[in-house]
Amino acid sequence: MAIDAQEREQETKRVQSVRSRMKERIAELRETVDERRSEVTEIGRSFWDDISVNADNADDIIETAASMAQQEHVLQGQKRSFQVAQDALYKLLRVVDAPYFARIDFKEQGELTREEIYIGLTSFIDPKTDEMLVYDWRAPIAALFYDYPLGPATYRTPEMDVSGELLLKRQYIIKYGELQDVFDTGLSIGDEMLQRMLSRSADEKMSSIVTTIQREQNQIIRDDQHKVLVVQGAAGSGKTSVALQRIAYLLYKYRTTLSADNMILFSPNSLFSDYVSRVLPELGEATMQQTTFQDYLTFKLADLGLQLEDPYDQLEFILTGTSGEPAYETRMQSIRYKTSEAFLHIMEAYGEQLKTNGLAFVDFAVGSKVLITGAELSERFYGKPSILALGERMEQLSDWVLERLDQVQADAEKRFFRKLMREPKYMGSEPELKKMARAKAHRAIAPLKERAQKLAFVDVLSLYKGMFASQELLPQISRQLGETLPAAWPAIAAYTGEALEQGILRYEDATPLVYLKGLVEGQLRVGTIRYCLVDEAQDYSPFHYAYLRKLFPRARFTLLGDWNQGIFAHANAGDTGAFSSISELMQEAETTTIRLVKSYRSTREITEFASAILPGGEPVEPFARSGPPPRLTQAADADELHRRIAAAVQARLDGGAGSVAVICKTERETARAHAALKPLLPSLARITKDTLHYEAGVMILPAYLAKGLEFDAVILYNAGAAVYAEARERKLLYTACTRPLHELDIFYLGELSPFLAGS
Repeated sequence: MAIDAQEREQETKRVQSVRSRMKERIAELRETVDERRSEVTEIGRSFWDDISVNADNADDIIETAASMAQQEHVLQGQKRSFQVAQDALYKLLRVVDAPYFARIDFKEQGELTREEIYIGLTSFIDPKTDEMLVYDWRAPIAALFYDYPLGPATYRTPEMDVSGELLLKRQYIIKYGELQDVFDTGLSIGDEMLQRMLSRSADEKMSSIVTTIQREQNQIIRDDQHKVLVVQGAAGSGKTSVALQRIAYLLYKYRTTLSADNMILFSPNSLFSDYVSRVLPELGEATMQQTTFQDYLTFKLADLGLQLEDPYDQLEFILTGTSGEPAYETRMQSIRYKTSEAFLHIMEAYGEQLKTNGLAFVDFAVGSKVLITGAELSERFYGKPSILALGERMEQLSDWVLERLDQVQADAEKRFFRKLMREPKYMGSEPELKKMARAKAHRAIAPLKERAQKLAFVDVLSLYKGMFASQELLPQISRQLGETLPAAWPAIAAYTGEALEQGILRYEDATPLVYLKGLVEGQLRVGTIRYCLVDEAQDYSPFHYAYLRKLFPRARFTLLGDWNQGIFAHANAGDTGAFSSISELMQEAETTTIRLVKSYRSTREITEFASAILPGGEPVEPFARSGPPPRLTQAADADELHRRIAAAVQARLDGGAGSVAVICKTERETARAHAALKPLLPSLARITKDTLHYEAGVMILPAYLAKGLEFDAVILYNAGAAVYAEARERKLLYTACTRPLHELDIFYLGELSPFLAGS
């Protein structure tokens, strides 16, 4: 609801007043930053000039050390002071052109006057008057803006709940320091504001996510009661935005005890990581640890010298293989079994068995000379019973090996010294020759000590190979657990063993191998992580979840996904009942699931079109933003297909689209289509699994790489029945059709996919 001219004038004056005071503070902070930078530089330059080192006696040495410690303390204090001022300056520079985006008027119960609360990306206090001119969106009182309509309302502070009445909710659009629009609303975020924000281009949307938080999203952002929070969100429901806002909120609320180093976000791919990397700084926080699960596996397995398949190569195999072929069906069974909770139990039982026998120890040798044999290590490890965990016993063995290597190094140093003394070409004093001998012995033994410290004296790869080479090991463990191996187990074992002998590690084997490595080496826990967020959580298997729970035992988990987009092969990916088992997999009773059913990304026409692809799936409610309906176009042949697609791309660009994506089914199809379209679209960029940076423009990519991304316009390369017909391809088609903000063009050769038959 628009406000009258007089109120608008008052609001305009306030924007200018707040900006004016911010500019004054910015000028003060610039001066402070310059002064403190100079002080830090000067202290660093004069650090040694102010210290006279006198080593004549012990008292002088102690005095010199104390003087150095005092100077270092002063220097570090000045550096901290400089950093505080610089951070404050950066925050104000970020918001000075748009100081706030909302206002609420709240009258606390028992009070006679209302309080006007202006809400922005960061708080701002007038340094002259101590007046709070802007509240941070994460402040407790700001939750009223997101959670309540006008009327009775309550917000929670660390000390108590504060109740009262919400008398006004007002929203602002401020750009480049000018108030462009202002209106009142009785809901959390008025439709008018959403319409404006959602009509923007894809690259503008992420930078304005705080201004459009909905009540159900705010519930997720501020949840600090549950140890496992599962978010099932329809495509375009704001899952990724919520994840980043949740990170920023937690870092704000627990700023004295929590840092970005205590949090980790698992992204689906490096391209997606780059896509969202700008958002946390925009929300006023340092970027947290961010990785992909594939990168984590690669890091953990780096010392085994294996060629690790990535999940997209696995998916390419799944999408391009032929159902019914023996090799294809064998691998599909292998994937489903090795990603299951049942296989995790097998691995745990195998770890228990290794406590009493079966570990393969590796010799410690320099060249051809063996210093400690694998047999000695085995005797030391298994020589007497122990109630300690496997990893703890490994640590004990490591300490014993290091002691042996210390003695070996000391003996080597003596031998090298005697040899140097006998060699006439080595001239020098006795201390110099001892130093040379010590260095030579260190160079020889240091790599072995490093191996011992890393517990790299067990051949974990051989242990994993042995699970498939032995005809009795896994069947016996399986029987003991009351489990049943897949019907194709002999073929799976042979297939797995052959790949491992060739140095190839299939993606479905990577997590079990890392888990076994952690069991054996005792490096299965990371205690510093307090919050773990997983985006595109539907692509993680039961084995993944159970492993993450063990890896981060102190962490609270936020799992965000859309089970309608579960395109990987593991069994639970597509089950709507997958939520019920997560609390069991994570071994955590304090689990809750929140569903986001409203989609804000696409127009109503596109959302309804895409939803029809998945009858019986999670419900999706479109936001009331209209646009052109999806266009379906049949082409007579490949040449016509490419001409029509090129024309459609140009039409979308001429219509103002900043990002246009041509989406194919697989990497193989993407490569062929790119070669054919590039002469017609010279600016067409091909996105692959190795692409690290997201840039707006015209691009072509496989559907599975488009997950989590959004574009102004999407062109589906070929939605013919020959491409999308099998059940495993339905969700992939749905994913592709849910990527556009404004326009969707679908081209096809031959018959249209049966999944679009009702369109």
